[in-house]
Amino acid sequence: MRFRSPPRSHRRIPPLHNFEGLTSFRGRPVRERRKRQVCASSRTERRPVVRSVREVVADSLAASQVSTVFALMGAANQELMCDLSERHGIRLVHGRHESGTVGMADGYSRFSGTLGVATVTSGPGVTNTATALAVARAHATPVLLLAGDSPRGDVRNPQYLEQQSFTRLCGGASGYVGDPGVMSRLLGDAGRTLASDAPYTLNMPVDVQESTTDADPVRFTPTRGQGTDLLGDPGHARDGDLVRDTARLLLAAARPVVLAGRGALRAERPVSALADLLGAPVVTTLRAAGFLADHPLWAGVCGPMGDGRSHKILAEADLVLVLGSSLHPLATWALRVRSPRPALVRVDTAEPSGDLPCGTYLRGDVESVADTLVRQLSALLPGGRPRPVLPACDDAFVHRSVSSGVHVRDALDTLRTHLPAQRLMVIGGGHAALSACQAIPPTGRRDFTCVSTDFGAIGQALPVAIGACFARPGERVHHITADGELMMSLAELHTAVRSPPKPSRNALPRHPGPRWTRQCRTMPAGRW
Repeated sequence: MRFRSPPRSHRRIPPLHNFEGLTSFRGRPVRERRKRQVCASSRTERRPVVRSVREVVADSLAASQVSTVFALMGAANQELMCDLSERHGIRLVHGRHESGTVGMADGYSRFSGTLGVATVTSGPGVTNTATALAVARAHATPVLLLAGDSPRGDVRNPQYLEQQSFTRLCGGASGYVGDPGVMSRLLGDAGRTLASDAPYTLNMPVDVQESTTDADPVRFTPTRGQGTDLLGDPGHARDGDLVRDTARLLLAAARPVVLAGRGALRAERPVSALADLLGAPVVTTLRAAGFLADHPLWAGVCGPMGDGRSHKILAEADLVLVLGSSLHPLATWALRVRSPRPALVRVDTAEPSGDLPCGTYLRGDVESVADTLVRQLSALLPGGRPRPVLPACDDAFVHRSVSSGVHVRDALDTLRTHLPAQRLMVIGGGHAALSACQAIPPTGRRDFTCVSTDFGAIGQALPVAIGACFARPGERVHHITADGELMMSLAELHTAVRSPPKPSRNALPRHPGPRWTRQCRTMPAGRW
């Protein structure tokens, strides 16, 4: 019987250390064979890992430490959802409407300070997200929407839609995976957009999701609360003469006030030090509500959404230091009605607008410029100024007379007595949100949001509140809504029942014509 030799690939090849002392093996020099083995192993190590487009997206979320994704399943995103859950163990919270799904991701990001992620299917699944995307864009929330799309070129598909154009119009930034080769670029675009506190939609055709790509997963790291193109740029902080002159101008003011906007949210330490050195009350815009709320000189939200203290303070100020605010008319109406107006010193990355001129402008990141100002003021005024006495809340603009029923402010005042000192609050409900913001001030910058003022939309606050429950498990989230808003997203109550985070208390002022009434309902953990 004859035995055939095994194939060359199956022959045993001794390891490299067995070649010591040998000059040849099977007719080939040992040195040449060792070199060929090393080269072959090097080629193997450099070979890129090939994944499907869907797997790269899932791996990117895992690398970004995403633990929760809000989802509504369809044919174009079901495989991605399975990959997220089964391979990475990411929790899927199944919404009942695509708008609520994106709204929950929005609320999750607002109250956690991290990335919010949602996924929907193609066509009508995407169009249903329109208002929620616009709200996230207006609030500057880093929400990543993973949208399935119809197969490439299938224009006769009943769910065919130019999704990239649609989502770019609503959310501001969008990408389309028309070819697996563009994945690296699109993931980079998504990362940069999310890092600037803006939503991003990634549209993935269902056929491309299964195509292979050599793109590597990325780690999304949104810098929540900054949202500028000059993150960390000191700008005019490097101009010693300008900063020194600004510090002297601040010291010359008898009644300075610090007005902080959303661009100052990452500068709590230097802004707090500025307020202590100057003895200056701190007021904020609604976008920065709760910023330095635990500081002794915090005087609430400025404009009609505040409790009236800021109106008195701004009416008497002779200088206002504006940090990271665009000086929106609603926030600065107390300044616009004054004559003469106080001196304005503005620190921001954007050029000041012309409708409220600023005498001094320092371009740059608020944290960097404020740090430099603190150093200058500490040298000029080591002990700081004494703290002024802050005014009481002003209720003079509220007319509480009603022909029948209970006035909304009376109802809110009663509700406030039952709320804890530290609370998570989500306010919605159209015009009723005005009264709620006036009556119930924020207690922390990540503890409060008024959804109705972001895009002027109603129907979005309940999903945001549910998302906040998942972002802060074990803490009670209080939600105030009115004007029939609850009925616009009532289906999401089923989401809270099926996947109970820990919702708590819901106040529902109704508005039947000119009268206000209130209903208050307590919801134990996991039950509505």
